Amino acid sequence: MFDSVYFFFMAVVGVFAVGDLISFFTKGKLSGLMMVMLLFLIAFLTGILPADVIDRAGLTEMASVSTGMLLFNMGSTINVRQLIREWRTVALATLCLIGTCISMIVIGGPIVGIETVLTTIPPINGAAVATSIMSDAVAAAGLNTAAALCAVIFATQRFVGAPIASTMGRRYAKVLLEEYRKDPKLHMMNTEAKSDDGKTQKVLFCDKYKSLFSSNVLIGIVAAGAFIARLLGSVTPVDYSIWALLPGLICSSTGIVPQTPLQKGNAFGLIMICVFGSIIPALGGVTAGQLGTMAFQLIVLFGTACLGIFIVAWILPCWKLVGNRNLAVGIGAMQFLGFPSNIVVVREVSEVVGETEDEKLWLNSKLSVSYVVGGITVVTILSVVMA
Repeated sequence: MFDSVYFFFMAVVGVFAVGDLISFFTKGKLSGLMMVMLLFLIAFLTGILPADVIDRAGLTEMASVSTGMLLFNMGSTINVRQLIREWRTVALATLCLIGTCISMIVIGGPIVGIETVLTTIPPINGAAVATSIMSDAVAAAGLNTAAALCAVIFATQRFVGAPIASTMGRRYAKVLLEEYRKDPKLHMMNTEAKSDDGKTQKVLFCDKYKSLFSSNVLIGIVAAGAFIARLLGSVTPVDYSIWALLPGLICSSTGIVPQTPLQKGNAFGLIMICVFGSIIPALGGVTAGQLGTMAFQLIVLFGTACLGIFIVAWILPCWKLVGNRNLAVGIGAMQFLGFPSNIVVVREVSEVVGETEDEKLWLNSKLSVSYVVGGITVVTILSVVMA
């Protein structure tokens, strides 16, 4: 019984549950995903779990299917109108990404090897999907250590990005607050005016026929989108990951399908666990002797990535796109965070800097747009393209 698929599936899901509980009881100070990766690494090194636990849990095939489904779901969160409206933020986030890539290749390449740098750029600048794509690719090429490094980077990137985004966010919030306190009513009116363009909002199909979109219908739509993406990826030179983003974006933008269909279909948690099924096996090939080398590589990779952001967003005049150096560096750091970590950082900054409830709400509304758009630009879109 302890060698059955039921037991191993329970063990895998149990590790994720423990990670969430640790994050909850530490109030997010310890990342749940980082704890999941750490627990699996310890379990593999000590022999508590076999290195092929994902396969024994029956999740190997689901991992491949789930990646396309998650990409479709990510595409549904992209607000094209907002990206156009916030083009300065989009441009700055893209420039910071380019700066990161150049810094990692030019400085980090000679130190840790150009292959290692090229392998880890998408995971450093992305999230689960970019990491999954790269882990699969390098594992298929027999580069097991590089695949494990991708997983470790994904688990630790929030600890690099959160302090930077929070510190810069607090500095920028203090500048905003000084302006706000000169005339609070005027600033609130301006914010409300920007959020309301005075046009009558068209009722979307997904809202008008909300009752049609049951959990099964939503999951079925996402599965169909993932299948079409795989089909197009096999007959065109464009990777399936790009094709998977597009139908989600189109369906959501036109209102045919609600945003975040996996969440609304109550399937997001399980799909995320399945996606990690393509990342976790890489940790099974790590030996105790490799941990020191990986730690050194992490320091070099994240150090050069941060240097690239600082050069672009602080030293070069690119910061003028958004009008403030602190905000520019914070936007650049979004490539380490993405949603929902960026929202958590914004909320914490607003709570710390703002004194009244109105001040906190206003700071949140001002900072969240830049951070969310920066995250969408790099984490949701560009990192997947690079991967």
